[in-house]
Amino acid sequence: MRIQALALILAAIGPLLLTSGVFAEQGSALRSSWSISATHPDPGLKDPLLIRGREVFQARCQACHGDYPKDRDSGGLLNLPPMPGTQALQAKYQGKLPALLEQRTDLTPELISVFVRQGTGSMPFFRPTEVSDEDLKALGAYLSRNKRP
Repeated sequence: MRIQALALILAAIGPLLLTSGVFAEQGSALRSSWSISATHPDPGLKDPLLIRGREVFQARCQACHGDYPKDRDSGGLLNLPPMPGTQALQAKYQGKLPALLEQRTDLTPELISVFVRQGTGSMPFFRPTEVSDEDLKALGAYLSRNKRP
């Protein structure tokens, strides 16, 4: 009975939460499948494509490729190492390149697309049903925004 009551409540208020824009980043002009995620706005980003790319990064990439949590010794959820993608890149590059993808200056949208669609090492690939082609384009634009010639 309690499960049925909870299901009814969620059915009633779920659409309200999704359409209210409560979780959407203000100023995101393009519709993103990730705009309902709890994101942290970056006032320095003005381009809607970059804002959308940041939303995708926060929703799909940050758990593995983000910065280390403040409490690094906690071991993360279920005692798994925090930020395995960041740790792997740190071990691979040994300080020659930044381990944090958001700090890289050598990434191209094409390279991001290859890694996302094909995966590499322990990183899984993501199908278009998981990260749409539009969201992948936005992610590539966001992660290559610092590219230097």
